[in-house]
Amino acid sequence: MNAEEVSNIHFEYNRGQLSDEKLVSLYRAMLKPRLIEEKMLILLRQGKISKWFSGIGQEAISVGITSVLEKDEYILPMHRNLGVFTTREIPLNRLFSQWQGKANGFTKGRDRSFHFGTQEFNIIGMISHLGPQFGVADGIALANKLKGNDKVCAVFTGDGGTSEGDIHEALNVASVWDLPVLFCIENNGYGLSTPTSEQFNCEHLADRGKGYGMESHIIDGNNIIEIYTKVKALVESMRKKPRPVLLEFKTFRVRGHEEASGTKYVPKELLEAWDLKDPLENFAAFLRAEGILSEEKEVEFKTEIIHEISDNLAIAFAEDPISSTES
Repeated sequence: MNAEEVSNIHFEYNRGQLSDEKLVSLYRAMLKPRLIEEKMLILLRQGKISKWFSGIGQEAISVGITSVLEKDEYILPMHRNLGVFTTREIPLNRLFSQWQGKANGFTKGRDRSFHFGTQEFNIIGMISHLGPQFGVADGIALANKLKGNDKVCAVFTGDGGTSEGDIHEALNVASVWDLPVLFCIENNGYGLSTPTSEQFNCEHLADRGKGYGMESHIIDGNNIIEIYTKVKALVESMRKKPRPVLLEFKTFRVRGHEEASGTKYVPKELLEAWDLKDPLENFAAFLRAEGILSEEKEVEFKTEIIHEISDNLAIAFAEDPISSTES
């Protein structure tokens, strides 16, 4: 390993039996939502999109889970899970039309954010207050179990969402009925502007699984290899023995709840510490140190994705805006 690259790695990466090709694939899958977000933040400041909920620094969770599930298995994401949509390979021009409020967007201009789903890609649209999504996931899992199709579904929420009553009801039902659901909590340190220390007294949200008689695990939400390998093993087991699993992904929200709110309430040293744990930068450093990713390939991947973004933005920008029906 290159000593300089090793100094930039803040995780223990245990690749196990993962091939070089799979590792590069996971890197590219994380790179894509990151580059899209960076472009969207520019467009936001230019007034070309109206709002943005950033998932920068949390890409490994969305990408890792979506990469494990089969494409016909349902996912119920939230507003920071761009990696779910890109890993499911939704055409970017459709996403860009959605965020610009164009008729070609998934909500036909009625929303400019992530409040949409698509049956074509087996993604269920997020519900703003997040809690009710767990109950919807229970329904999907019950249907899968009754059909005996060995399918698993995944549903996302944040640490703040876990305080909602719907979630507790859904977890209890899933446990009693042995429903094959991955309940994914992205514990990113803050619910809106409220730190986790003021939200609950338990040390880990995963500890709540014991109260429901449910299997639970804590996973490093910034370590893509840990996420992919642990979730893959769990899903394979859940197909053979249907049951719910509660997963707490430890991560951090390095930007505001949404871009207008900023991060003034977050201690500077906390942001600096988590910046060092950036999932994309650390994984890239690991791949370079292992001789799997060259600087030339890194530039090539970024260039390809940037061109894809530009080409699809041009398509979305060329679409006519929705005109007012009011005179």
